Amino acid sequence: MKIIVVGAGKVGYSLAQRLIQDEHDVYIIEKSKERIYTLKTTLDVNIVQGNGASLSLLQEIGMDDVGMLIAVTDSDEVNMLACAIAKIGGIPKTIARIRDNDYLTKENELIHEQLGVDLFINPEMVTAQELFQILETPAALDVEDFAKGAVRLMEFKVRDDLPILGEPLKNIQFPGSVLVVGILRGGEMIIPHGESCLYPNDSVFFLGSTEGIEELESTLFVESRTLVNRVCIVGASLIGRNLTKLLEKAGYKVKVIEKDMARCEQLAMEVTDAMVICGDGTDADLLVAEEISDCDVMICLTNDDKLNLLVALLGKHLGIPKTLVRVGRPEYITLMEQVGIDVVFSPRLLTSGEILRFVRKGEGLISISTFEGAKAEAVEIKISPTSPVVGKALKDVKLPGKGLVGAIVRDNKTIVPTGATVVFEGDHIIIFTLPEFVNKLLKYLQ
Repeated sequence: MKIIVVGAGKVGYSLAQRLIQDEHDVYIIEKSKERIYTLKTTLDVNIVQGNGASLSLLQEIGMDDVGMLIAVTDSDEVNMLACAIAKIGGIPKTIARIRDNDYLTKENELIHEQLGVDLFINPEMVTAQELFQILETPAALDVEDFAKGAVRLMEFKVRDDLPILGEPLKNIQFPGSVLVVGILRGGEMIIPHGESCLYPNDSVFFLGSTEGIEELESTLFVESRTLVNRVCIVGASLIGRNLTKLLEKAGYKVKVIEKDMARCEQLAMEVTDAMVICGDGTDADLLVAEEISDCDVMICLTNDDKLNLLVALLGKHLGIPKTLVRVGRPEYITLMEQVGIDVVFSPRLLTSGEILRFVRKGEGLISISTFEGAKAEAVEIKISPTSPVVGKALKDVKLPGKGLVGAIVRDNKTIVPTGATVVFEGDHIIIFTLPEFVNKLLKYLQ
């Protein structure tokens, strides 16, 4: 599909990478000469310098065969205008990146329809909601639900004292509706088989029924299930403010540390119970004075990757059990995890993942989730009547690339499949795979 991306900032660049990987014909519109130079040297895309909200520029590119326009500049107003003009020009689908929550209120829904924007994406809210879900499942490094909550995928860190270490997976009796679908070891994602073993510091991905995953968590990872109640957030950016409000509403006790007085005053007016502290998160004396060591988790959300790492390590030194760190450069994710950070996340990868869900909807995709800095993806697909896998046992299906069917939902029942399991029309299947194979899987299955 021919797709126009307006804006080549961090989100636009990451999105273009993923779209190219999915074999789309990508055009990028960008004003900055510096960003255009970077694009020319790193990405194989069509580059147009100019204003993405210009009808004449869009007509110059040619809109007749464009399937979608995605506007992700730093300006909400430019993004909405670009989408409106694209719709006037006949582009069928549009997505706008919006950072101001006021544009997303119910009062503005009529305006959304009139503008012709099919999807508003708020990177800061997407990230805040992802962090909130992780805090709600304290034993996990990551969690995603599929099939309207019937299927859950959770990522756990393997402890040194886990009784199943070194044992082939085929010999381990997990709950009946749970399967190991991925192992992250030394920065490499492994799609496991029966002879695969778990070792200390592996990150292991379990997929199965929600009940089975909860049983697994309460038995095998029970020592990691310390409930999170007290949260320290360093950085009152948009992500920090959104997350603070979500946590406060859910009953968490929140302390926020921010150097900028204006941000502190703004957040203080938006919350009632959260404590807002104006100070430097790297100041050990401040952290001790504010009794930050009593917190269950520290979340570092400044725009400085190195500062976030420093503050998180300082929090670990003071005795905070769990640390979550925001990174702007996804290539730092593996490095930070290796030095002891529990969860490292990239807002731009989370945002590009959300946009890709929408882009792929027309290909039979129900849901898609990205893990460990886009090292793996889990996709939920509804099997159509014309799919080549209908009526076949999984052992007779040769999926392109590396992937594992971890669950099948049929008539609201979750099945952890074996080689003898037969696929039927209407089944929802959840596959754990590597990103470079997602597009081929979708084409093959549908």
